[in-house]
Amino acid sequence: MRTELESKKKPYEITELTLHSDVRGFLYEAFRFTSQSIPKGGQVYIYSMEPGARRGDHFHIEKSEWVICVSGRVRLLLKTEQDEKVSKELDGRKPELIFLAPRTSHALMNESKDIAIIIAYSSEEFHPDHPDTYFAKAD
Repeated sequence: MRTELESKKKPYEITELTLHSDVRGFLYEAFRFTSQSIPKGGQVYIYSMEPGARRGDHFHIEKSEWVICVSGRVRLLLKTEQDEKVSKELDGRKPELIFLAPRTSHALMNESKDIAIIIAYSSEEFHPDHPDTYFAKAD
């Protein structure tokens, strides 16, 4: 079920994250539940995308999602209920948090020659008997 906070959000939002780097590597704060107004009680999941793979092409009616490409590069495709379309490259070296509101169709495509790794948070845990996932091309 959408929270009041989620209902007031835009169909999507892209937030540049601050990357902290030194000789040891890098760090960035991915999901700041309070300051980024992300509701608690959902689930985090991680997936890979082989070169040429496409995932998504669906929307949710109840769930919101937050997505970050943490390694490699992918193309994000979005289509809102108002038929606004977005195509944007996500790069693990330039972290951005992507908010996907309910009813925003979304897909990721790995157009590179390298595996990409995505970390995501869904506002609700996955329930096989009620997946809340509806097919809709994002482009």
